[in-house]
Amino acid sequence: MAPSKSSLHHDVVIVGAGHNGIVAAKTYLQINPSVDILIIDGGSSIGGVWSAERIYPGLIYEMPCPMANFTDFDMEKELGVEPWGDVTGYQINEFLNRYAQKYDIPKLCQFNTQAVAVERNESGWKVVTRRTVSSREIVEEITCTKLIISTGITSKPKPTPWDLSKFEGISFHAVEVGQRQHEVLAPEIKHVTVVGGHKSALEAVGAFAQAGKKVEWLIRKDGGGPTWMMPARNPDGSSLAKLSTKRFMGFLSSSVYHSDRWVNRFFHSGKYWFGTWFLNWFWRFMTTQVKKDAITKKNRYHRSENGRKLEPVPETLFWFVPGGTMLHGRDLETFKLVDEGHLVNVTRENMISAVGKSITLSNGDKLSTDAIIYCTGWELAFPPLFSPDLANELGIPVDPSILSPKQKAYWKTLDALAEARIDNDNPLLKNPPRNIHIPKSAKTPFRLFRSIVPPTLAARGDNSLVILGNYAGGRVQQTSEINCLWAIAYLEDLMPPAAKAILANEELMNKDIAHLEAFRRKRYLNSYPYRLAIFEAPEYEDLVLTELGLRSDRKRMRVPGGWRGWFGWKAWVEEWFGSYLADDYEGIVREFLESVGERRGCDESTSSDF
Repeated sequence: MAPSKSSLHHDVVIVGAGHNGIVAAKTYLQINPSVDILIIDGGSSIGGVWSAERIYPGLIYEMPCPMANFTDFDMEKELGVEPWGDVTGYQINEFLNRYAQKYDIPKLCQFNTQAVAVERNESGWKVVTRRTVSSREIVEEITCTKLIISTGITSKPKPTPWDLSKFEGISFHAVEVGQRQHEVLAPEIKHVTVVGGHKSALEAVGAFAQAGKKVEWLIRKDGGGPTWMMPARNPDGSSLAKLSTKRFMGFLSSSVYHSDRWVNRFFHSGKYWFGTWFLNWFWRFMTTQVKKDAITKKNRYHRSENGRKLEPVPETLFWFVPGGTMLHGRDLETFKLVDEGHLVNVTRENMISAVGKSITLSNGDKLSTDAIIYCTGWELAFPPLFSPDLANELGIPVDPSILSPKQKAYWKTLDALAEARIDNDNPLLKNPPRNIHIPKSAKTPFRLFRSIVPPTLAARGDNSLVILGNYAGGRVQQTSEINCLWAIAYLEDLMPPAAKAILANEELMNKDIAHLEAFRRKRYLNSYPYRLAIFEAPEYEDLVLTELGLRSDRKRMRVPGGWRGWFGWKAWVEEWFGSYLADDYEGIVREFLESVGERRGCDESTSSDF
């Protein structure tokens, strides 16, 4: 039966019902309560990667409780989770659904609807979607004045690099673990092969080995190697993740936002021997801490030959590549099984082929297996919604051949200048360790201002499109609220004059984009295709808030002045050494609306004077 076709129009269309999509809708309604919003998502429920169909028993959220809160929605109060306690995948899903229900977001959602193409529609946009209703395929063309793309960068699994058509066992990507885990847990499945060296691979190995399956953990011998696997708890029981919430870590980690600050120069310029010595000592100490076994106080990876194969390649944690994950209770049990070597065997070889119920490795070995779970990550690019030419115009990754010679020369010049500036400000980044694998990019990088706005559109006053979710800072909920407020303020043309001046200057935006992109390549060695901020995350959030005309020193705002605040000392300590969490940003939408009202009042007052 041929698909039926219909057309609809909404003020705003949001593609994606994960964290960013839900927060964008909630924020938009706070800014403009009468706006007509439609959220479309290819899944069957709210949550994105944390939707009901993607989670499974044993899945633990990376960050502890307060780092998963929204500014006005507390997990401790809603779900009774302990402060700094572990959070399960089911709790994240329930928390996000309760948050959406609080703001009546579910009624705006249309699920099981796949966005297949996005095109220009005069001054707005047209989203072509496909969904199946009662075995009938419906193709809809949804037009909108404003478009928010919030699909994120973990929505499309990498294609398998092997031909599995002749494999007679079970095989699927980690994205399907939630729906198909029961197949692998069936009694007739004895041997399981898990391919990959990151968080999802660790969880898959644990899920099947702890169920009594024999697991071959296969990590390719080339590439970046295993991820940093860090205990969620320090030896004293405190949360390791808490360190990333403290502002002082920004000048110990390298920061692209305040490289001219004296304390950053002291540690990173290479001109001050004590600063350089302390920086090296600190990261060696941190590396020892995250590798240390809680009981023996020795290197956890050296308890067995199996464990040695999981040790990260970089010598220090400063080079946080190819990534990191927290070891929670279940993960620590998995490590015990790795060390015992009875149910888990770690192999550092490449898989070449799979035929029948065996796989062939690059060293010629053949291994019997009943199932292959490939935890090989995600397509390191944006979902292919836009045509190549339009994607290139918008600053979305494309094949470099799409660029004109003039564009290539332009960005080559900007990138070279930006890289020279990064090298000058951070000499340590100039020569990374030679044993670290630096992946090559097959596509151009994201070139979005603040990782949100296409500069070509902004410069010509076309405030019709924002892209959310290609920035990662470890605090998804908090950052999504801050970024969404910035994005909606841009869409509704409510930015303060200083920010508007930047957004009108394409050259200025492009230089900023090149600078941040150079830092991504040098600091994180091109291991992430999106903007990543770990210890510099509070400084990124400062920048976004400042452009909105809001105060970024959130802790100082709440400390009394004068003698009660010890004449500023308490505020200084809180700012630099306190934990910046979601509740510090409570009320930012209200504050922004008040600032808009004040600006409009001043404009009206100025007009009346003439």
